[in-house]
Amino acid sequence: MHVNQVYVELVNVSNGPHKWWHHRWVKIIGISVIILIVFAVILTLLLNFVVFAPEKSEPSTTTTTRSSSPLTTTTVSTPPSQITTSLMTPTATLPQTTTTTTSLVTSTTTLTQTPSTTTTQQSEWSATGNMNNARYHHTASVLLNGKVLVTGEIDNNGVLSSAELYDPSTSIWTTTGNMTNARQQHTASVFSNGKVLATGGISFFGSFLNSAELYDPSTGTLTTTSNITNARYYHTASLLLNGKVLVTGGSDSNANALNSAELY
Repeated sequence: MHVNQVYVELVNVSNGPHKWWHHRWVKIIGISVIILIVFAVILTLLLNFVVFAPEKSEPSTTTTTRSSSPLTTTTVSTPPSQITTSLMTPTATLPQTTTTTTSLVTSTTTLTQTPSTTTTQQSEWSATGNMNNARYHHTASVLLNGKVLVTGEIDNNGVLSSAELYDPSTSIWTTTGNMTNARQQHTASVFSNGKVLATGGISFFGSFLNSAELYDPSTGTLTTTSNITNARYYHTASLLLNGKVLVTGGSDSNANALNSAELY
């Protein structure tokens, strides 16, 4: 009797109602849902911070404002935004971003303009020693020794053959050797050796000259040299770099203009 009663109780217990969460398939589904949730959270974090991560913000923004004078520089720095997301399971933290802001230092140099005043003194004329003979239509040549040689031309009595030297150190005129032919409206050229060539012109008697003379400052005398081809006056004489003298143009004895040229 007792054994049968125990068996009946065991059967009743085994055949009694069970809770739904005690079933195995419910447990399996629950565990699977939890695993899916964890996986979904991990996948969401990976998408947000790896795949769809926003671009790094610029460390600083510099705005420069320039004015005419002086130069003014304004620097505006904007620190980057930092976002940190924390979850209990799992935990993800964005890496820290170190931002370095460099300040622009502008050096302003101000140049002070100093007005300059230039005073030009006007040259003035002053009297010096007089020549021994009044003359016009003469020539004046600066010699290598600094003295000035004046030759020929006309005074109150007619055409002169005389010549004079001016010494700027003493302001005194002294006579020197006379020309062979009195002449006016001639030319005088200074050679590199110091000698002076006098060519052409008009004589005392009004004749037109083709003669030429050389003045030697070491002896103070004038000597004749070879004649020019055409007698001429009002002509020009130019000392060339090769040492020769070029005589051009002028008028002949008939007052005709000449186009001829000669070299000495």
